[in-house]
Amino acid sequence: MIPSSDKLAALVEGRAGPASRYVAVSVINVVNHQVLLLLANSVWGWPGGRANAFAAMVALVPAYLLTRTWVWSVEASISFRREVVPFFSLAILGLVVSSLTSEIADRLFGAGLLVNLASLLGYGLVWVAKFFILERIFAQRHYAEAVAAAASEAEVTSR
Repeated sequence: MIPSSDKLAALVEGRAGPASRYVAVSVINVVNHQVLLLLANSVWGWPGGRANAFAAMVALVPAYLLTRTWVWSVEASISFRREVVPFFSLAILGLVVSSLTSEIADRLFGAGLLVNLASLLGYGLVWVAKFFILERIFAQRHYAEAVAAAASEAEVTSR
């Protein structure tokens, strides 16, 4: 029997490739971020902007690793300049926009779900552009890996 995570991966893989995987990974990342935001804002009483920044920073590394490995299937060593800097820069842009919207919601409505909704709105503004930028970065890396693997395989079989 196939484990449930493999079934999910097979289902998503059979659809629109990276775009579907990006949506699936984004759902995981959003849930992770929103739970942390709700905890920091509603339970610990932190202001919306600070709570949102905390949630984003904690969720950043798992988001990067999931995106890199599952969305674009990059297995090569991590390139700080070509991958990490653009990914974290886009994440920081999303953080700034969503922290502003979270802080505004917190000041207007107080702590609670409206702060979470404002955070989602802020991230949503950056989300689509982020996919296309990351697609260009990681797809090129994945393509280069595939070409190198094919060349290596061809060299081994020609001997």
